[in-house]
Amino acid sequence: MPELATFAPSPLEEAWGLYATAVGSVEGGMDAPATGWRLVYLVRGEALLGRRPERVEAGEVVLLDGKGGCGLVPDARRGCTLHHVDFGGAWMERWAGLDLFGTLPRVVRAGFDESLLGAIVKLRELARDPRPGAGLLMAGVLGDLLARLEIAARQGEGEGRRGRLVRDARRILADPAVDRLNLEAAAAELGVSYSWFRRSFRAQTGLAPQRYRLLLRLDRACRMLADSSLTVGAVAQALGFSSQAYFARMFRRETGLSPTVWRSKRVNLEGRSGT
Repeated sequence: MPELATFAPSPLEEAWGLYATAVGSVEGGMDAPATGWRLVYLVRGEALLGRRPERVEAGEVVLLDGKGGCGLVPDARRGCTLHHVDFGGAWMERWAGLDLFGTLPRVVRAGFDESLLGAIVKLRELARDPRPGAGLLMAGVLGDLLARLEIAARQGEGEGRRGRLVRDARRILADPAVDRLNLEAAAAELGVSYSWFRRSFRAQTGLAPQRYRLLLRLDRACRMLADSSLTVGAVAQALGFSSQAYFARMFRRETGLSPTVWRSKRVNLEGRSGT
């Protein structure tokens, strides 16, 4: 899945005080950032951090700076998959000078957090957006991401084994990079039986894991239908549905409309709101 977009900040973005310089997803480790700061979110597997290795697991977020020289080395047996964003700016320099993020590298046990993962997904979407001003929008998402990371750090653990496993399961099921993993494999990755996983997931969330993942996929389908020119078949394929017909059937069951009708109504609604 390797994916990387790099940017040179414009004068306006530098004046704004916070800007992304790279957004990517990789399977494997990463060297230390050359300059600035890097936020890494492990979504699968394990890695070793630093010269005197600290083990980092899926669901943990690492904040690094270019001064520490600490990289991530994937676990030899399990490997790792991660999302990352490199960034800089006067605001981050000020926050670091005030020691708001503590000693770096810093590891935060975030588990599954829809807001954190959603912010990273949004950064990846904006990284592909050629419109003027996309860099400033990325700065806004990045600031929100850093604030949410700090909140997650302050909240701490505060949950039992079942809660941690279900949070990690939700992270696995929600991540677009790994959402084709079957549920039995997800349970095996978490080190539990599928029956225990299914029972615990329903008890914690009120939903069966299969339905939870379906609803997440359909939510992404709505965004793709609204914000892209992809055909219905292409959306179904991109989201891992077995066929366009099955996708359309599930979409109609949950929304009451076919994907084509839903898209046309959305376009008509936006057209009226823009007049």
